[in-house]
Amino acid sequence: MWTRGASLGVAICMVASVGRSAQAQVQSPPQLPRVGDRVRIVAPAVREDRYVGRVESLPRDSIVLDTAGVRRRLGFDTGPVLVEEFRRVTIPTSAIRSIDISDGRTHRKSTLKGLVIGAAGGAALFGATNLPEVNPTFGDFLEGAAVGAIVGGVAGGVVGYLLGGEKWKSFYRAGALPP
Repeated sequence: MWTRGASLGVAICMVASVGRSAQAQVQSPPQLPRVGDRVRIVAPAVREDRYVGRVESLPRDSIVLDTAGVRRRLGFDTGPVLVEEFRRVTIPTSAIRSIDISDGRTHRKSTLKGLVIGAAGGAALFGATNLPEVNPTFGDFLEGAAVGAIVGGVAGGVVGYLLGGEKWKSFYRAGALPP
């Protein structure tokens, strides 16, 4: 039989554990990025999409991002045209689930992706348009596909290189121990 003292002890332990789990759910990142870092932040309590921008300031309980950090691709600005009042975003640190920091530009992945997509598209296009009108065979398709894969791969690789991409390194993940 349980005594009143034992029941009271179990009840206190349960209340204490509920308090700890509630505190763990609203924890904020142990360390914040520096002012000026280009970051990608996921805060689903604030917005479903992720925020990308430069850290403008670090108030005590939030991060202020300038989201107008425009990237240029193929000579065009890829950033959105922003109204000045919506350009800066304040994100509470307790809502942040992950932070990634930009590690600079990269061309490798986008070049390979462009090469593969261009080669497949070129092979299909050249292979299909190189068929004779009378009695086409699969060999006829392959003749055109080989040339198309080369032409499409080169063109796709060049476009992929020009588009480029951005490398991100993980800075903080909710529920994961900091590095």
